[in-house]
Amino acid sequence: MPVFQPRNRVQILRDMVARTVSRSSLVGLTRNSAVFHVLAAAANEDAELYFQLARMRDLFSIDKATGSDLDARAREIQPDFVRRRPQLSANGDVVFSRPGTIGGVTVATGTIVAAEDSDGQIKYRTTSPTTIPAGSTDAPPVNAVALEPGTRANVAATEINQFVSRIPGVTSVSNALQFDNGRDRESDSSFRARLKGFVQALSRGTPTALETFAKNVILADGRRVLFAHIDEPTVPDGTVQLFVDDGTGSIEEFSSEFIASPDTLVASAAGAGEVTFSTTQKPIRADGSFDLEVNSLLAAPSAGAGFVSLAESTDFLVNRATGQIELLAGGSVPALSPGYGLRASYRYYTGLIQEVQRVMDGDPATPLTRPGVRPAGVTVFAVPPVVLFQSLQASISVSSDFDPLVVAVNAGAAIQTYINGLDIGADVILAQIIEEAMGTDGLFDFTVTNLTGGAPPVNQTILGNQVARIAASSIVLT
Repeated sequence: MPVFQPRNRVQILRDMVARTVSRSSLVGLTRNSAVFHVLAAAANEDAELYFQLARMRDLFSIDKATGSDLDARAREIQPDFVRRRPQLSANGDVVFSRPGTIGGVTVATGTIVAAEDSDGQIKYRTTSPTTIPAGSTDAPPVNAVALEPGTRANVAATEINQFVSRIPGVTSVSNALQFDNGRDRESDSSFRARLKGFVQALSRGTPTALETFAKNVILADGRRVLFAHIDEPTVPDGTVQLFVDDGTGSIEEFSSEFIASPDTLVASAAGAGEVTFSTTQKPIRADGSFDLEVNSLLAAPSAGAGFVSLAESTDFLVNRATGQIELLAGGSVPALSPGYGLRASYRYYTGLIQEVQRVMDGDPATPLTRPGVRPAGVTVFAVPPVVLFQSLQASISVSSDFDPLVVAVNAGAAIQTYINGLDIGADVILAQIIEEAMGTDGLFDFTVTNLTGGAPPVNQTILGNQVARIAASSIVLT
Protein backbone atom coordinates (compact mmCIF):
# COMPACT_ATOMS: atom_id res chain seq x y z
CA MET A 1 0.00 0.00 0.00
CA PRO A 2 1.46 3.42 -0.94
CA VAL A 3 2.46 5.59 2.03
CA PHE A 4 2.57 9.38 1.93
CA GLN A 5 6.18 10.48 2.63
CA PRO A 6 6.55 14.23 3.23
CA ARG A 7 9.86 15.75 2.05
CA ASN A 8 11.61 18.79 3.49
CA ARG A 9 13.28 21.73 1.72
CA VAL A 10 16.81 20.32 1.96
CA GLN A 11 15.82 16.99 0.39
CA ILE A 12 13.95 18.66 -2.45
CA LEU A 13 16.71 21.19 -3.22
CA ARG A 14 19.39 18.49 -3.17
CA ASP A 15 17.51 16.41 -5.75
CA MET A 16 16.81 19.47 -7.92
CA VAL A 17 20.48 20.47 -7.97
CA ALA A 18 21.58 16.90 -8.74
CA ARG A 19 19.09 16.58 -11.59
CA THR A 20 19.99 19.97 -13.08
CA VAL A 21 23.72 19.18 -13.06
CA SER A 22 23.25 15.66 -14.46
CA ARG A 23 21.11 16.88 -17.38
CA SER A 24 23.27 19.86 -18.37
CA SER A 25 26.88 20.68 -19.13
CA LEU A 26 27.29 22.23 -15.68
CA VAL A 27 29.92 20.77 -13.37
CA GLY A 28 28.23 22.09 -10.23
CA LEU A 29 26.31 25.00 -8.74
CA THR A 30 27.56 27.63 -6.31
CA ARG A 31 25.18 28.98 -3.68
CA ASN A 32 25.46 32.48 -5.17
CA SER A 33 24.55 31.46 -8.70
CA ALA A 34 21.26 32.54 -10.28
CA VAL A 35 20.31 28.94 -11.13
CA PHE A 36 20.79 27.84 -7.49
CA HIS A 37 18.54 30.67 -6.25
CA VAL A 38 15.82 29.71 -8.75
CA LEU A 39 15.98 26.08 -7.63
CA ALA A 40 15.96 27.12 -3.96
CA ALA A 41 12.79 29.20 -4.51
CA ALA A 42 11.11 26.26 -6.24
CA ALA A 43 12.21 23.90 -3.45
CA ASN A 44 10.71 26.23 -0.83
CA GLU A 45 7.35 26.22 -2.61
CA ASP A 46 7.38 22.43 -2.99
CA ALA A 47 8.26 22.01 0.69
CA GLU A 48 5.33 24.26 1.63
CA LEU A 49 3.01 22.05 -0.44
CA TYR A 50 4.31 18.97 1.34
CA PHE A 51 3.76 20.72 4.71
CA GLN A 52 0.18 21.64 3.86
CA LEU A 53 -0.55 18.11 2.62
CA ALA A 54 0.85 16.68 5.88
CA ARG A 55 -1.36 19.06 7.86
CA MET A 56 -4.37 18.04 5.78
CA ARG A 57 -3.61 14.40 6.53
CA ASP A 58 -3.47 15.18 10.25
CA LEU A 59 -6.71 17.17 10.12
CA PHE A 60 -8.53 14.10 8.87
CA SER A 61 -7.10 11.84 11.57
CA ILE A 62 -9.06 11.32 14.76
CA ASP A 63 -5.76 10.76 16.58
CA LYS A 64 -4.21 14.07 15.52
CA ALA A 65 -7.10 16.45 14.84
CA THR A 66 -7.70 19.04 17.56
CA GLY A 67 -10.23 21.73 18.38
CA SER A 68 -12.74 22.53 15.67
CA ASP A 69 -11.11 20.01 13.32
CA LEU A 70 -11.84 17.21 15.77
CA ASP A 71 -15.42 18.50 16.03
CA ALA A 72 -15.67 18.28 12.24
CA ARG A 73 -14.46 14.66 12.25
CA ALA A 74 -17.11 13.84 14.85
CA ARG A 75 -19.84 15.38 12.68
CA GLU A 76 -18.70 13.22 9.79
CA ILE A 77 -18.86 10.05 11.91
CA GLN A 78 -22.20 10.69 13.62
CA PRO A 79 -23.56 14.26 13.50
CA ASP A 80 -26.55 13.78 15.81
CA PHE A 81 -25.14 11.75 18.70
CA VAL A 82 -21.44 12.33 19.33
CA ARG A 83 -20.93 15.96 20.31
CA ARG A 84 -18.33 17.71 22.41
CA ARG A 85 -19.70 18.39 25.86
CA PRO A 86 -20.12 22.15 26.27
CA GLN A 87 -19.34 24.31 29.26
CA LEU A 88 -21.95 24.34 31.99
CA SER A 89 -22.55 27.19 34.42
CA ALA A 90 -22.69 26.34 38.11
CA ASN A 91 -25.92 27.22 39.85
CA GLY A 92 -27.62 26.80 43.20
CA ASP A 93 -29.59 28.65 45.87
CA VAL A 94 -28.50 31.71 47.80
CA VAL A 95 -30.21 33.38 50.76
CA PHE A 96 -30.32 37.16 51.32
CA SER A 97 -30.45 38.37 54.92
CA ARG A 98 -30.76 41.52 57.05
CA PRO A 99 -30.43 42.27 60.77
CA GLY A 100 -33.91 43.77 61.30
CA THR A 101 -37.44 42.47 60.80
CA ILE A 102 -39.47 45.63 60.05
CA GLY A 103 -41.17 45.80 56.66
CA GLY A 104 -40.40 43.78 53.57
CA VAL A 105 -37.40 44.05 51.25
CA THR A 106 -37.48 42.87 47.64
CA VAL A 107 -34.39 41.53 45.89
CA ALA A 108 -34.81 41.95 42.14
CA THR A 109 -34.09 39.44 39.40
CA GLY A 110 -30.56 39.82 38.07
CA THR A 111 -28.96 40.81 41.35
CA ILE A 112 -25.21 40.12 41.15
CA VAL A 113 -23.43 38.44 44.06
CA ALA A 114 -19.97 36.93 44.21
CA ALA A 115 -17.46 34.57 45.75
CA GLU A 116 -13.72 35.11 45.54
CA ASP A 117 -10.67 33.02 44.70
CA SER A 118 -7.02 33.75 43.98
CA ASP A 119 -7.94 35.15 40.53
CA GLY A 120 -10.58 37.57 41.82
CA GLN A 121 -14.34 37.61 42.03
CA ILE A 122 -16.61 34.84 40.72
CA LYS A 123 -19.94 36.45 39.90
CA TYR A 124 -23.43 34.96 40.01
CA ARG A 125 -26.77 36.39 38.86
CA THR A 126 -30.13 35.60 40.48
CA THR A 127 -32.74 34.20 38.09
CA SER A 128 -35.89 35.32 39.88
CA PRO A 129 -36.97 37.86 42.49
CA THR A 130 -37.26 37.11 46.19
CA THR A 131 -38.52 39.04 49.19
CA ILE A 132 -37.54 39.19 52.84
CA PRO A 133 -41.01 39.33 54.41
CA ALA A 134 -41.94 41.53 57.32
CA GLY A 135 -41.04 39.89 60.60
CA SER A 136 -38.21 37.83 59.09
CA THR A 137 -34.48 38.31 58.67
CA ASP A 138 -34.06 35.91 55.73
CA ALA A 139 -35.57 35.67 52.26
CA PRO A 140 -36.61 32.32 50.76
CA PRO A 141 -33.74 30.71 48.81
CA VAL A 142 -33.41 31.97 45.24
CA ASN A 143 -31.48 30.40 42.37
CA ALA A 144 -28.27 32.05 41.18
CA VAL A 145 -26.28 31.13 38.06
CA ALA A 146 -22.57 31.77 37.50
CA LEU A 147 -21.81 34.38 34.83
CA GLU A 148 -18.67 32.45 33.90
CA PRO A 149 -19.26 28.84 32.86
CA GLY A 150 -16.90 26.13 34.00
CA THR A 151 -15.56 24.55 37.16
CA ARG A 152 -14.10 27.77 38.53
CA ALA A 153 -17.59 28.72 39.76
CA ASN A 154 -17.89 25.50 41.81
CA VAL A 155 -17.58 26.81 45.36
CA ALA A 156 -18.07 25.43 48.85
CA ALA A 157 -20.95 26.37 51.15
CA THR A 158 -20.94 29.97 52.50
CA GLU A 159 -18.31 31.14 49.96
CA ILE A 160 -20.80 33.29 48.04
CA ASN A 161 -20.84 36.18 50.49
CA GLN A 162 -20.14 39.37 48.52
CA PHE A 163 -22.41 41.92 46.86
CA VAL A 164 -21.77 43.36 43.41
CA SER A 165 -25.28 44.80 43.15
CA ARG A 166 -26.18 46.63 46.33
CA ILE A 167 -29.68 46.14 47.76
CA PRO A 168 -30.87 48.74 50.31
CA GLY A 169 -31.74 47.04 53.58
CA VAL A 170 -29.97 43.74 52.74
CA THR A 171 -26.67 43.21 54.51
CA SER A 172 -25.56 39.66 53.72
CA VAL A 173 -25.88 36.80 51.25
CA SER A 174 -24.77 33.20 51.52
CA ASN A 175 -25.10 29.78 49.90
CA ALA A 176 -26.06 27.03 52.34
CA LEU A 177 -24.92 24.27 49.99
CA GLN A 178 -21.91 23.98 47.71
CA PHE A 179 -22.16 24.76 44.01
CA ASP A 180 -20.63 21.76 42.23
CA ASN A 181 -22.42 21.45 38.87
CA GLY A 182 -20.22 23.74 36.79
CA ARG A 183 -18.39 21.97 33.98
CA ASP A 184 -15.52 22.98 31.69
CA ARG A 185 -15.70 22.45 27.94
CA GLU A 186 -14.71 18.87 27.18
CA SER A 187 -11.04 18.44 26.37
CA ASP A 188 -9.78 17.06 23.07
CA SER A 189 -8.45 13.90 24.76
CA SER A 190 -11.77 13.12 26.45
CA PHE A 191 -13.78 13.86 23.31
CA ARG A 192 -11.40 11.79 21.17
CA ALA A 193 -11.76 8.82 23.56
CA ARG A 194 -15.57 9.02 23.37
CA LEU A 195 -15.43 9.31 19.60
CA LYS A 196 -13.27 6.19 19.32
CA GLY A 197 -15.49 4.39 21.79
CA PHE A 198 -18.52 5.24 19.67
CA VAL A 199 -16.92 3.67 16.60
CA GLN A 200 -16.11 0.54 18.60
CA ALA A 201 -19.71 0.49 19.85
CA LEU A 202 -21.37 0.52 16.43
CA SER A 203 -21.81 -3.26 16.60
CA ARG A 204 -24.25 -2.66 19.49
CA GLY A 205 -25.15 -5.13 22.20
CA THR A 206 -21.67 -5.38 23.78
CA PRO A 207 -20.74 -4.01 27.22
CA THR A 208 -18.52 -1.46 25.47
CA ALA A 209 -21.43 -0.34 23.32
CA LEU A 210 -23.79 0.01 26.26
CA GLU A 211 -21.32 2.05 28.30
CA THR A 212 -20.21 4.20 25.36
CA PHE A 213 -23.72 5.13 24.24
CA ALA A 214 -24.63 5.95 27.85
CA LYS A 215 -21.62 8.27 28.17
CA ASN A 216 -22.79 10.19 25.11
CA VAL A 217 -26.15 11.08 26.66
CA ILE A 218 -26.57 14.81 27.29
CA LEU A 219 -29.73 16.75 28.11
CA ALA A 220 -30.78 20.10 26.68
CA ASP A 221 -29.82 21.89 29.91
CA GLY A 222 -26.22 20.63 29.66
CA ARG A 223 -26.41 17.80 32.18
CA ARG A 224 -24.53 14.79 30.91
CA VAL A 225 -23.48 11.25 31.82
CA LEU A 226 -19.78 11.14 32.67
CA PHE A 227 -19.45 7.60 33.98
CA ALA A 228 -21.13 4.32 33.04
CA HIS A 229 -20.48 0.79 34.23
CA ILE A 230 -22.15 -2.50 33.30
CA ASP A 231 -22.74 -5.01 36.08
CA GLU A 232 -23.50 -8.48 34.76
CA PRO A 233 -24.75 -11.18 37.16
CA THR A 234 -22.45 -14.14 37.78
CA VAL A 235 -25.25 -16.45 36.64
CA PRO A 236 -26.78 -14.89 33.50
CA ASP A 237 -30.49 -14.23 33.90
CA GLY A 238 -31.18 -12.01 30.89
CA THR A 239 -30.88 -8.77 32.87
CA VAL A 240 -27.89 -6.47 33.35
CA GLN A 241 -27.69 -3.25 35.32
CA LEU A 242 -26.15 -0.17 33.75
CA PHE A 243 -24.95 2.20 36.48
CA VAL A 244 -24.58 5.81 35.35
CA ASP A 245 -23.35 8.95 37.10
CA ASP A 246 -22.95 12.62 36.18
CA GLY A 247 -19.93 13.24 38.40
CA THR A 248 -21.89 14.84 41.23
CA GLY A 249 -23.19 11.71 42.93
CA SER A 250 -26.71 13.13 42.69
CA ILE A 251 -27.85 11.90 39.29
CA GLU A 252 -30.92 10.16 40.71
CA GLU A 253 -34.16 11.97 39.91
CA PHE A 254 -37.57 10.36 40.08
CA SER A 255 -41.27 11.20 40.01
CA SER A 256 -43.94 10.02 42.46
CA GLU A 257 -46.92 11.16 40.38
CA PHE A 258 -48.34 7.61 40.15
CA ILE A 259 -48.29 7.07 43.92
CA ALA A 260 -51.13 9.43 44.82
CA SER A 261 -52.85 8.95 41.44
CA PRO A 262 -52.19 5.44 40.05
CA ASP A 263 -51.31 4.84 36.41
CA THR A 264 -54.40 3.45 34.67
CA LEU A 265 -53.25 0.60 32.43
CA VAL A 266 -56.70 -0.65 31.47
CA ALA A 267 -59.83 1.35 32.32
CA SER A 268 -62.21 -1.41 31.28
CA ALA A 269 -61.11 -4.48 29.32
CA ALA A 270 -63.04 -4.75 26.06
CA GLY A 271 -62.27 -8.41 25.47
CA ALA A 272 -61.02 -11.47 27.28
CA GLY A 273 -57.55 -12.95 27.61
CA GLU A 274 -55.31 -9.86 27.96
CA VAL A 275 -52.15 -10.79 29.91
CA THR A 276 -49.47 -8.28 28.87
CA PHE A 277 -49.47 -4.56 29.67
CA SER A 278 -47.06 -1.60 29.77
CA THR A 279 -46.73 1.26 32.20
CA THR A 280 -46.93 4.83 30.97
CA GLN A 281 -43.45 5.70 32.26
CA LYS A 282 -40.17 3.84 32.68
CA PRO A 283 -37.74 2.85 34.08
CA ILE A 284 -39.50 2.03 37.33
CA ARG A 285 -37.63 2.69 40.54
CA ALA A 286 -36.95 -0.53 42.47
CA ASP A 287 -37.87 0.88 45.87
CA GLY A 288 -40.73 -1.44 46.87
CA SER A 289 -43.39 1.05 45.83
CA PHE A 290 -44.71 -0.90 42.84
CA ASP A 291 -48.30 -2.02 43.42
CA LEU A 292 -50.50 -3.60 40.75
CA GLU A 293 -54.24 -3.54 41.41
CA VAL A 294 -57.15 -5.13 39.59
CA ASN A 295 -60.79 -4.06 39.72
CA SER A 296 -62.78 -7.29 39.63
CA LEU A 297 -65.75 -8.85 41.39
CA LEU A 298 -64.18 -12.25 40.76
CA ALA A 299 -60.85 -11.25 42.25
CA ALA A 300 -62.30 -9.81 45.44
CA PRO A 301 -65.97 -10.61 45.92
CA SER A 302 -65.99 -9.26 49.46
CA ALA A 303 -64.63 -5.93 48.28
CA GLY A 304 -67.35 -5.40 45.73
CA ALA A 305 -66.08 -3.42 42.74
CA GLY A 306 -63.03 -2.00 44.54
CA PHE A 307 -59.44 -2.43 43.47
CA VAL A 308 -57.38 -5.15 45.14
CA SER A 309 -53.63 -5.67 45.01
CA LEU A 310 -51.98 -8.55 43.18
CA ALA A 311 -48.83 -10.27 44.45
CA GLU A 312 -45.62 -9.86 42.44
CA SER A 313 -44.01 -13.15 41.34
CA THR A 314 -47.22 -15.00 42.27
CA ASP A 315 -49.84 -13.13 40.25
CA PHE A 316 -47.64 -11.13 37.87
CA LEU A 317 -44.11 -10.27 36.75
CA VAL A 318 -42.88 -6.73 36.05
CA ASN A 319 -39.84 -5.66 34.05
CA ARG A 320 -38.85 -2.39 35.69
CA ALA A 321 -36.58 -1.38 32.85
CA THR A 322 -39.16 -1.69 30.07
CA GLY A 323 -42.30 -1.21 32.15
CA GLN A 324 -43.80 -4.46 30.83
CA ILE A 325 -46.22 -6.37 33.08
CA GLU A 326 -47.29 -9.98 32.53
CA LEU A 327 -50.09 -11.74 34.39
CA LEU A 328 -49.15 -15.29 35.41
CA ALA A 329 -51.28 -18.27 34.44
CA GLY A 330 -51.23 -19.64 37.98
CA GLY A 331 -52.19 -16.35 39.63
CA SER A 332 -55.48 -15.19 41.06
CA VAL A 333 -56.19 -13.25 37.83
CA PRO A 334 -54.50 -15.19 35.00
CA ALA A 335 -56.02 -12.85 32.38
CA LEU A 336 -58.36 -9.89 32.22
CA SER A 337 -62.01 -10.52 31.49
CA PRO A 338 -64.33 -7.97 29.86
CA GLY A 339 -64.93 -5.03 32.18
CA TYR A 340 -61.84 -5.62 34.31
CA GLY A 341 -59.69 -2.61 35.20
CA LEU A 342 -55.97 -2.58 35.92
CA ARG A 343 -53.82 0.14 37.46
CA ALA A 344 -50.33 0.49 38.95
CA SER A 345 -48.71 2.68 41.57
CA TYR A 346 -44.95 3.28 41.25
CA ARG A 347 -42.13 5.80 41.15
CA TYR A 348 -40.14 6.15 37.94
CA TYR A 349 -36.75 7.65 37.09
CA THR A 350 -36.59 10.94 35.22
CA GLY A 351 -33.75 13.11 33.88
CA LEU A 352 -30.53 11.48 32.73
CA ILE A 353 -31.42 7.98 33.91
CA GLN A 354 -34.67 7.98 31.94
CA GLU A 355 -32.88 9.28 28.83
CA VAL A 356 -30.19 6.57 29.11
CA GLN A 357 -32.95 3.95 29.33
CA ARG A 358 -34.55 5.33 26.16
CA VAL A 359 -31.22 5.18 24.35
CA MET A 360 -30.71 1.57 25.45
CA ASP A 361 -34.21 0.44 24.41
CA GLY A 362 -34.54 2.61 21.30
CA ASP A 363 -37.28 4.96 20.15
CA PRO A 364 -38.66 4.68 16.59
CA ALA A 365 -39.59 8.38 16.70
CA THR A 366 -35.99 9.47 17.34
CA PRO A 367 -33.77 6.72 15.90
CA LEU A 368 -30.65 8.88 15.56
CA THR A 369 -30.45 10.02 19.18
CA ARG A 370 -32.17 6.96 20.73
CA PRO A 371 -31.03 4.16 18.45
CA GLY A 372 -31.50 1.14 20.73
CA VAL A 373 -28.30 -0.51 21.90
CA ARG A 374 -29.16 -3.48 24.07
CA PRO A 375 -29.02 -6.96 22.49
CA ALA A 376 -32.25 -8.77 21.72
CA GLY A 377 -33.49 -10.87 24.60
CA VAL A 378 -31.50 -8.96 27.21
CA THR A 379 -32.92 -6.35 29.55
CA VAL A 380 -30.65 -3.42 30.37
CA PHE A 381 -31.78 -1.50 33.45
CA ALA A 382 -30.36 2.03 33.82
CA VAL A 383 -29.93 2.85 37.51
CA PRO A 384 -27.91 5.21 39.71
CA PRO A 385 -24.94 3.81 41.65
CA VAL A 386 -24.85 3.74 45.42
CA VAL A 387 -22.96 6.89 46.41
CA LEU A 388 -20.38 6.40 49.15
CA PHE A 389 -19.57 9.87 50.46
CA GLN A 390 -16.00 10.10 51.70
CA SER A 391 -14.46 12.24 54.43
CA LEU A 392 -10.83 13.14 54.97
CA GLN A 393 -8.79 14.68 57.76
CA ALA A 394 -5.10 15.51 57.32
CA SER A 395 -2.37 17.59 58.86
CA ILE A 396 -0.31 19.78 56.54
CA SER A 397 2.96 21.69 56.65
CA VAL A 398 3.30 24.78 54.47
CA SER A 399 6.46 26.48 53.23
CA SER A 400 7.21 29.76 55.01
CA ASP A 401 6.61 32.01 51.99
CA PHE A 402 3.09 30.69 51.28
CA ASP A 403 -0.28 31.50 52.85
CA PRO A 404 -1.39 28.36 54.79
CA LEU A 405 -5.07 29.09 54.17
CA VAL A 406 -4.61 29.37 50.39
CA VAL A 407 -2.48 26.22 50.28
CA ALA A 408 -5.08 24.28 52.30
CA VAL A 409 -7.88 25.41 49.95
CA ASN A 410 -5.88 24.44 46.85
CA ALA A 411 -4.88 21.06 48.29
CA GLY A 412 -8.49 20.34 49.25
CA ALA A 413 -9.61 21.23 45.72
CA ALA A 414 -7.03 18.82 44.26
CA ILE A 415 -8.26 16.00 46.52
CA GLN A 416 -11.89 16.74 45.66
CA THR A 417 -11.09 16.74 41.94
CA TYR A 418 -9.40 13.34 42.25
CA ILE A 419 -12.16 11.61 44.23
CA ASN A 420 -15.06 13.16 42.30
CA GLY A 421 -13.36 12.15 39.06
CA LEU A 422 -13.30 8.45 39.97
CA ASP A 423 -15.31 6.08 37.81
CA ILE A 424 -18.05 3.84 39.12
CA GLY A 425 -16.44 0.95 41.00
CA ALA A 426 -13.04 2.70 41.28
CA ASP A 427 -11.32 2.44 44.68
CA VAL A 428 -10.16 5.46 46.65
CA ILE A 429 -6.39 5.04 46.91
CA LEU A 430 -4.63 6.68 49.84
CA ALA A 431 -1.32 7.04 48.00
CA GLN A 432 -3.06 8.81 45.12
CA ILE A 433 -4.70 11.27 47.52
CA ILE A 434 -1.27 12.11 48.94
CA GLU A 435 0.21 12.49 45.45
CA GLU A 436 -2.59 14.82 44.33
CA ALA A 437 -2.28 16.95 47.45
CA MET A 438 1.53 17.18 47.26
CA GLY A 439 1.23 18.66 43.78
CA THR A 440 -0.06 21.87 45.40
CA ASP A 441 2.36 24.80 45.35
CA GLY A 442 3.66 25.60 48.82
CA LEU A 443 2.70 22.29 50.44
CA PHE A 444 5.73 20.92 52.26
CA ASP A 445 4.23 17.84 53.95
CA PHE A 446 0.87 16.09 54.02
CA THR A 447 -0.26 13.38 56.44
CA VAL A 448 -3.70 11.78 56.28
CA THR A 449 -5.00 11.04 59.77
CA ASN A 450 -8.50 9.81 58.92
CA LEU A 451 -10.12 8.62 55.70
CA THR A 452 -13.87 7.98 55.84
CA GLY A 453 -13.80 6.95 59.48
CA GLY A 454 -10.67 4.86 59.21
CA ALA A 455 -7.83 5.73 61.58
CA PRO A 456 -5.20 4.81 60.66
CA PRO A 457 -6.45 5.51 57.12
CA VAL A 458 -6.66 2.74 54.53
CA ASN A 459 -7.70 2.46 50.89
CA GLN A 460 -11.47 2.53 50.40
CA THR A 461 -12.80 -0.47 48.46
CA ILE A 462 -15.62 0.50 46.10
CA LEU A 463 -17.86 -2.19 44.60
CA GLY A 464 -19.08 -2.31 41.01
CA ASN A 465 -22.45 -0.78 41.92
CA GLN A 466 -20.93 2.02 44.01
CA VAL A 467 -19.19 5.33 43.36
CA ALA A 468 -17.06 7.44 45.69
CA ARG A 469 -17.69 11.18 46.03
CA ILE A 470 -16.64 13.86 48.49
CA ALA A 471 -17.85 17.35 49.40
CA ALA A 472 -15.48 20.23 50.07
CA SER A 473 -16.86 20.51 53.59
CA SER A 474 -15.79 16.90 54.26
CA ILE A 475 -12.11 17.72 53.68
CA VAL A 476 -10.46 19.09 56.84
CA LEU A 477 -6.82 20.13 56.51
CA THR A 478 -5.09 21.59 59.59
